[in-house]
Amino acid sequence: MDGDPTRIRIIHAREESLADINGLITRSKSHWRWPKGYLDKALPLHRISPAYVRSNHCFEVLDTRDKLIGFFSAAVDGTRVLLDNLWVAPDLIGNGIGRQACEHVFQLAREQGWAQLWVLPDPPAEGFYLKMGFSDTGERVCSRVPGGPLFCVYRIEL
Repeated sequence: MDGDPTRIRIIHAREESLADINGLITRSKSHWRWPKGYLDKALPLHRISPAYVRSNHCFEVLDTRDKLIGFFSAAVDGTRVLLDNLWVAPDLIGNGIGRQACEHVFQLAREQGWAQLWVLPDPPAEGFYLKMGFSDTGERVCSRVPGGPLFCVYRIEL
């Protein structure tokens, strides 16, 4: 990528960007090693729809050339507010884009009066969330995909 990968722009997600967003999610989730056949079943569960964009707090991360390099969302799920998505272009992981996305969600949470934020990260991303200040609650959630990983539930107090 030309220029500084930490110079980003965060905008509200647009429905016309859904093909790019879903492509980014596919590339990002596929970056990690998964059991054979897992991604074929898991990726459709991560597709972002127009209805999802309209009913949640969804954001695109754009580089200096307005190319989509990240996507994240916060969703109210019952009594919990979830950092429901945080995807970064695989070639840019480790450049601070995820950190900037989290900081944006933390600010949104404060503005909305949310006291806590929850996340169920993919196992390879757990270290990132610990660095961002999330704590493992000890709660575990089984994958929606039979034979998929067990997910740890993390929470941060804001």
